[in-house]
Amino acid sequence: MSRREVLKGLRFPGATRVNRGLWLDRFLESSHRDDTESKRNLVQEAAQEGEPEGYAEFFQRYRQALVEAGAEVREAHTLGRLVVGLGGEGVLETSLTLHRTYGVPYLPGSALKGLASRYVHLRLEGEAWRRDLDRFQRGKAQAALFGTTEEQGLVVFFDALPLPGKWRLRPDIMNPHHANYYGGGKVPPADWDSPVPVPFLSVTGTFLLGLAPAPGVDREAAKPWLQAAWQILAWALREEGVGAKTSSGYGRMELAGALPAQAEEGKDGGKVPSPEYERLATRLRSVSYPNFRGFLEENAEAILGLSEEELAGLRQALEAKGFLKNPSHLKSWAKESPRLKEVLERLRS
Repeated sequence: MSRREVLKGLRFPGATRVNRGLWLDRFLESSHRDDTESKRNLVQEAAQEGEPEGYAEFFQRYRQALVEAGAEVREAHTLGRLVVGLGGEGVLETSLTLHRTYGVPYLPGSALKGLASRYVHLRLEGEAWRRDLDRFQRGKAQAALFGTTEEQGLVVFFDALPLPGKWRLRPDIMNPHHANYYGGGKVPPADWDSPVPVPFLSVTGTFLLGLAPAPGVDREAAKPWLQAAWQILAWALREEGVGAKTSSGYGRMELAGALPAQAEEGKDGGKVPSPEYERLATRLRSVSYPNFRGFLEENAEAILGLSEEELAGLRQALEAKGFLKNPSHLKSWAKESPRLKEVLERLRS
């Protein structure tokens, strides 16, 4: 009896008793390329509810290890569906990055780091954030935060694991209608082409992200870079998305603030800066003087909502960049815009 015949008699033993990654790799009933039914059944089986035995205990050990390593941890939840590792090797035409031991989906730290690096290259102003991968060159800020081929970056990006009981695998499907044309065929696409369903797995849920200063880097010196990395990740996850099919809306995530277990106050007793202040401070690093007025207009509401301590910090950052040393410009801006006048008065008070 062939191996495929034996598999037809097997049934999925349940998500808590089997490694989903192993099941996806070894238990496809048919190896025929056009047998979408077997592939769909395999995806449906792997998507059954349930969590591997022992995963909750492993997750707590992992979280504790991050804290002991000096990492800051935050939660991020999916805004839709997410798929990482879609193009990986597997018996299906598609794949999904699953933990080798527990078979749960996770986000590799390398994927999060690559997303953040790409985002600042494309979205933040200034040559300091640019990168040229063809010549292995990075701007100063890009190199400092993410590292180069010769030297590590200041921040370590850890793998993000799903919170126990707060994740779910979902059966999904792609349905290309013009497979021959997209595969390089010479026949143009037409209305009578038959769709070819491609089943795959996607993920929803909440993940634990961790960032830490690189080994040997002073924690206080790395603190501004950690804050910048968190803010960049928040923007990138929400605006760009992580993983595959981001152009179709997959991979969007919302990064929450610190977990409740973390202190609400710093070691010196001062309050932790608000997310709005961190966002403003991060974006200000890449603003040049010609863009200063636009920065104030775009962020007027956020600036007016800052606390007195945060306003003092923002004012200090502006003075360090020399943005408040041209009173004639500031005066003319205040005359042209009542809103800008209100913002400038708060910054100079």
